[in-house]
Amino acid sequence: MVAVDLEPLHPIQIRRFREMTPSEKWFVARGLLKTARDTRRAALREQHPTWSTEDVERAMAREMARART
Repeated sequence: MVAVDLEPLHPIQIRRFREMTPSEKWFVARGLLKTARDTRRAALREQHPTWSTEDVERAMAREMARART
């Protein structure tokens, strides 16, 4: 696993997150999940350049199923 050095949130960011409605928070969470999935798909394609789109999607489905358990 690669270590990621994250910058702390700015106080204005923290305040804005606290002010968000539940639906705004859900919108942000869905965007983050989409970004994570897109990044993982790209990594799988790089690791397995001969895989078809279907192969990548099957691997994604397996990983998502394992993550839920």
